[in-house]
Amino acid sequence: MTNASNTISTAYGLVDSAALDELQASFDTSMLLRMVDEIDAAASAARGENSLREMVLRLHAMSHTVINGAGMSVGTGAETLPELADTIVDDMRDTVTRMRTWIARLEPLLKLEPRH
Repeated sequence: MTNASNTISTAYGLVDSAALDELQASFDTSMLLRMVDEIDAAASAARGENSLREMVLRLHAMSHTVINGAGMSVGTGAETLPELADTIVDDMRDTVTRMRTWIARLEPLLKLEPRH
């Protein structure tokens, strides 16, 4: 059960009053709009020419040929299979780091959950 004296009713539900006071003094809500822009940029980078999506498709074609003996469906003049895999892993690690940053920015809002 929630102690009513520790909560405030808002248009978006009950929130912890102490956490709300803290966030009102320290949380920059405009950061969420900057995060939207960052998410848009990341989504755009994940699609299109030489995007993560295209690289993984190319890696699949290369792997399918080398591992499964399938016919070649992409050219051989660019990077090697291990080089492409390394590039993809690096890009994915960068994406994970970016997502962890986003999570860290959002975590203060979790404090608004009323204590039981």
